[in-house]
This record gives sequence, structure tokens and C-alpha cells, in this order.
Amino acid sequence: MVLDGPALAVRRPQQATVFYPLVRLARVISQGPVDWHCEALLGCAEAGVPVVFLRGDGAVRAYAFGGRRLGRDPHDLLYTRLRARLARPGGMARYGAWRDAMMQVALRVLHRRLGDALTDCRADGPALGFAAIWSGVAGAQECASIERRLHGLLAGLSAQLLAEAGLDAARWCKLDFEFDLAGDLAALLGWALAEPVFLTLRDRAGGVSVLDLNDQRQLIALFEIHAEDLRRLGRRWLHQLRQWLETCEPWREGGGFI
Repeated sequence: MVLDGPALAVRRPQQATVFYPLVRLARVISQGPVDWHCEALLGCAEAGVPVVFLRGDGAVRAYAFGGRRLGRDPHDLLYTRLRARLARPGGMARYGAWRDAMMQVALRVLHRRLGDALTDCRADGPALGFAAIWSGVAGAQECASIERRLHGLLAGLSAQLLAEAGLDAARWCKLDFEFDLAGDLAALLGWALAEPVFLTLRDRAGGVSVLDLNDQRQLIALFEIHAEDLRRLGRRWLHQLRQWLETCEPWREGGGFI
């Protein structure tokens, strides 16, 4: 991966170089052994394009947040609330309560939509944990593979949303707390994709011609179909996190799910 003027250039052996103008990139997801030139990373940072580095199996390895401000909120309210509230006694417990409340809301919505398919579903911290939903219509290994790859895509979207909320590299350095907001947001957004993935796998099992979710490009296509809804949902949840930290009011169901 190199910087070529105003674009990222992806060079592969025996393949034509592909150029991606930085001004058109919202996020970059880099999976497996990719040789990044320093200039390319700096170009992303200066353009405010977050980069998510994934292991070969799709697990998140690291984030690189740009230095240019992309915040939609000129007052940086999410950042200031996180920094002020999490440092207080009980602050991390309050954050954990928000995360758990959001997870329970997501589960209740899916229970209404999918019913018995959620019998063995779990919500255990930052793990997506919804591969069990699909086990009745696909094999365990396939479900786990789809879940890992979806988590990588969702991590990229979460990084983009946090950058838009004003959490750039400089601000992340000042949030010296043991929490993974990007991973938790990705996990929450993942529940919004549990249903369309389940329906796709179920239709395939019934002989219907659908997207092949074992193909990375087709899985990305499914993700992009729902990406705009996911962006709206993520922004809404971050706004609700800010309100939660401000007021610490009990969560009310109906706060936004696809």
C-alpha cells in the first residue's frame, strides 16, 4: 500500500495497480499481511481516514485514527463527556451499563423478529455472539467465519463513526481508560445484521438463489446494502451514550434499531 499523489495505490504481484482517491475514502480495512508504506499511513491520517488492521481470520488487530478533525459536533460533546465521566468513581460501570442495556435492547428486538431462532443466542461483552442464531441453517465453521469477517467490516464502520464524532488520534490518546468503544459499537451494530444474514442463509438452505456469504465480495455487498442504516443507527447510539453519561437515566427501549 503506497501513497500516489492524492490517492492510495494498492499494488499486487502480477496485477494492475488500483488507485483509491483519499477524498472518496471513508475508511480503510486492511486484512492479513499487507506492506504499508509510511507515506500511505500518513496520507490517511492527514485526510482523516481511519484504518482498521485485521488479522488473517478477520479479528481486529489495531486501529489508526487520523489527525484531521472530522467531527460533526463542534463542541466535541461525546469526547468531553467520556473524558469527564469515565474518570469519576463508577464511570466505567456506567459505561458498561450503557453497553449492556443496548445489547439487551438489540436482543429483544431480534427475539420479536426471529423468535425461536434466538433460543441459544448469547450476548457476552464485545464478542458479536450471534453465530448461534444461524446454526440451524448453516454449519458452525461457516457461521463463525461469517461472524469474524462481519466484525472486521463493522469495526471499520465504527472507526469511521467515532472519527466523525470527533474522536481523532489526539483525543483517543487522552482517553486513558480500559475500554474498547470501537469494538463495543461494532458488536452492537452487528446485531442489526444478524437478521439479514440469517434470512440469506435460510433461503439458501431452502434452495433459493441468494448471495454467497462465503464469498468476501458478496458478504461486503450484503453489508453495503445495510451500511447507511447502520451509520444512522451508530450515530444515534453514540448520541444516546453521550446523553447516558450526562444524565445517567435508565435506558428506554425504542431508542433506535434497524
